[in-house]
Amino acid sequence: MNTTRVLRTMSLLSLTLLVACKPPGEAKKTNDLDAPPQKTTALSVQTSEVKAGKLTVSRSVSATVTAGRDSRVATNAGGTVQQVLVQEGQTVRAGQAVLQLDSTQQRQALESAQVGLKQAQISLEQARSTTTQSGASLGAAVRSAEAALAQAQATAQSTENLYGLGGVSQADLQAARSGLAQAQSALAQARQNLAQNGQSAQNSIPLQQTQVQSAQVALRQAQENLNRTTVRAPFGGTVADLLVQEGEFAAQGSAVFRLVDTGSLRVKFSVPAADAVALPEGTAFNVGYGGKNYVGRVVDSSGIAGTDRLVPITARLDGNVNLPVGAIAQARYRATLGQGVLVPGSAVQASGAGNAVFTVEGGRARRQDVSVIAESGGQVAVSNLAAGTRVIAPIPGSLQDGAKVSVATGSAP
Repeated sequence: MNTTRVLRTMSLLSLTLLVACKPPGEAKKTNDLDAPPQKTTALSVQTSEVKAGKLTVSRSVSATVTAGRDSRVATNAGGTVQQVLVQEGQTVRAGQAVLQLDSTQQRQALESAQVGLKQAQISLEQARSTTTQSGASLGAAVRSAEAALAQAQATAQSTENLYGLGGVSQADLQAARSGLAQAQSALAQARQNLAQNGQSAQNSIPLQQTQVQSAQVALRQAQENLNRTTVRAPFGGTVADLLVQEGEFAAQGSAVFRLVDTGSLRVKFSVPAADAVALPEGTAFNVGYGGKNYVGRVVDSSGIAGTDRLVPITARLDGNVNLPVGAIAQARYRATLGQGVLVPGSAVQASGAGNAVFTVEGGRARRQDVSVIAESGGQVAVSNLAAGTRVIAPIPGSLQDGAKVSVATGSAP
């Protein structure tokens, strides 16, 4: 027992002597294993200068090749197809005959109308001739009656004078007066006949003229009906399809061939409403087909979205382009997504607190909040950031606001 107590006492004395021998400064140190180690080196980062601009993106959509004029030509007359004058794929000019219908009835109607016009013209000439001849004869009768009246008046006056002198008898005087009355009556009748002839001419000649005009209208209509039996191309183009064959009956108003104007090719496609702003009329873009590229130019962009929420675009193809109508091409265009300060996508940090970039101030990283406007192709358009600012890109995963950093040489300008 005594030995044990002695050993304990000696151990305590030794421990006390060891503590007393340590320097005063070392007695204050603690051993905290949970505390993070202090960073004694700066984190190497790269920076990039940002600039203001527009963020654009390339789009590619399917486009259908169409023709500016693509018509199913109908016939204006009904009849049996007598002759097909062209072949499918043949190029025709405007007004060229493509189909000929049976025109037997129309030709007969034309001949009848020609005869009717000739008869009306003859009747008019006869009426004019008769009126002219009758007028001349009746005019001569009036002039003769006027001369006879003048003679009767002279005779009556002379007889009156002689009767006053006792040179003629009462019977002679009565005879002279009777002759004057007859001459006056004859003149009145001649004038009445002339007037009636003039009235008859006024009634009959206009009637005959109307009949001639009516016959002329009938002739023009018959000629038009005959012309309609020949179906012609309304414009120059290619006969894409023949819809009837020789011997078939074509009803009036039915389509008989399809005509395509390949010289006015168009492409039609649809884009989202946001992209339609980038495609106003006159905008040029790329059209790809069969491994070749062509230039398209917008000719119609209403900006109004349809039920599919897409805006239809129509464009023409520049130059002498020969693409098959109905083919599917690729329309490639660029659309502006937003305008602001453009920064690399690797320079933007997204977190629950929002979007931010890091700048370098006095050798330390500084977090700056930004608002993202648009993002595409590794670039982000942001606001709340001045153009010309240098931002850290890419952002190291361990980077924190206020961390000590050093900018590596060779950073992007």
